[in-house]
Amino acid sequence: MASLLEILKETVGQEIVIKAPDEMGRSSLRQYALAIGDFNPLYSDREFAQAHGLRDVMAPPTLVCDTWQYVDSDMDDRGDLVGRGPIRDLEGLRAGNEYEFFQPIHPDDVITARWTVKDVYEKTGRTGSLIFQVIETSFYNQSEELLARNIETMFYRSPVPGEESQDD
Repeated sequence: MASLLEILKETVGQEIVIKAPDEMGRSSLRQYALAIGDFNPLYSDREFAQAHGLRDVMAPPTLVCDTWQYVDSDMDDRGDLVGRGPIRDLEGLRAGNEYEFFQPIHPDDVITARWTVKDVYEKTGRTGSLIFQVIETSFYNQSEELLARNIETMFYRSPVPGEESQDD
């Protein structure tokens, strides 16, 4: 039976590409801004946004990285994609995110997300062994312009020998 570390190392280099079925939409941008409590008029007032050099309202920057608004796929009860392979199907916890934002996301943007597993490594500390998986997600619009990049680090506790799932 392969160890969790071996299973995760096999994911390095794997990529998943998801293209949104439609535009982000003005209401999605506004609702996300309201949900996070950010009442910046750049997110809801077209005239205000245009007066500040934008062509339309824009999304709060983290919308594209923190939501699945653009995905047309089945989700599990945790909000993860179902049946998308080892990038998202394992039970891990988020250890951190590094965000880069390159340009505003507008209501008419159709998003394509490209997830790639960049690295898997193990660290041992006073509480035992942890396995880390680094996933880079790049977000593009319909013109293939890079909008944002999210480098997410997930961690998994390595099972104690003898406690591995008997379902394998």
